[in-house]
Amino acid sequence: MKSILVVALTSLLLSGCLSMPSLPQQTPAATYYTLDARSLKLCRGDGRSRCYSLSNVASARTLLRPVEEVYGQQVKGPNYPLNFARMLINPPDQSYQSESDDGRIYRLPINAHTDAAWRAMENIYASYYNRS
Repeated sequence: MKSILVVALTSLLLSGCLSMPSLPQQTPAATYYTLDARSLKLCRGDGRSRCYSLSNVASARTLLRPVEEVYGQQVKGPNYPLNFARMLINPPDQSYQSESDDGRIYRLPINAHTDAAWRAMENIYASYYNRS
């Protein structure tokens, strides 16, 4: 009787574990960036997480140098934010393809290029808002 109870309990526990959905390997925010070409905002994931306005790049040019090195192109004026967005959407070395359904919202894959852009935006944001 005791062995039947142990087998039944084990079966019940194992069937519960097998019916659990598998956990995703990565959250969607960890697989791409989103660039809104109209409002010029770069976000991680679908835009519900942290976003940065590209408007700040105009007055933080020195912080873009690492991005310019990775992309092999300078961000030029007079409209630095728009030209930065264009560089992200169409990288000069064609190292990745951006995707857009509507011509406004672009999905950019996470890679060395886009990570450099994201880090630059974090640094720009920190230089503006984390002053002591």
